[in-house]
Amino acid sequence: MQSSIISGRVTGAFLAVLVILVLAFVASVRSASRLPDLDVAVTHAHELLDEIAVTRTTLHEVESARRSYFLTRQKPVLEAYLAATKDAVAHLDRLTDLTSGDPLQRRRVDAVGPLIAEQVTLLTNAIAAQPQAGEPQATAPDDGSTISEQIRGFMLELEDDARAKLRDDEIEASSRRAKVIRSFGAIALISLLLLGGAYYVLDRDAAVHAVVLEELHAYRRPADPPSTATTSSSEVG
Repeated sequence: MQSSIISGRVTGAFLAVLVILVLAFVASVRSASRLPDLDVAVTHAHELLDEIAVTRTTLHEVESARRSYFLTRQKPVLEAYLAATKDAVAHLDRLTDLTSGDPLQRRRVDAVGPLIAEQVTLLTNAIAAQPQAGEPQATAPDDGSTISEQIRGFMLELEDDARAKLRDDEIEASSRRAKVIRSFGAIALISLLLLGGAYYVLDRDAAVHAVVLEELHAYRRPADPPSTATTSSSEVG
């Protein structure tokens, strides 16, 4: 009776550990299921940062060509400026696609395009207002320096925000990977302990049952028959 009670308690403990094991496994799977999304986010953030770097370089080329033209008024420099501006607009279109999932980043990219267009307009107006040879310059044209500062500000904010998101995604991905590894390690350890405990209980119960069976066999063993001498004496009497 006592052995049966102990076996019942051990079985209940095993069931409780098994439930915990299943819950830990489910939690680990759910945590691991988030990792692919985080990996995609990290890859996207790297791609965005690369495109931002290329765009900023192209915008710097636009700025250099614009300044050079206002200094030299040479046609080849103007052509270089227009070509660089075209490249910058193409990269901004690419940034628009990459930031489609983030409204704040998208607004910053959308704010740069009109500023570049405004710079082109200023340059066009400056060319149209350029005096003929021998005529004095009425007023100094707006070279768009203020607009350039605004563009640099938007691009810097965009880059800082992208780096912050990348850092957060990398930290979360690293944390989840470590959590998944620890969870599966704990599951493996608990499984081994559970199997070891089950083997111990079964082995102990088997030993107990063997002893009980031996006692039952001894109890049920028939009594030895009376000896011949005893029987003869009985008959003579």
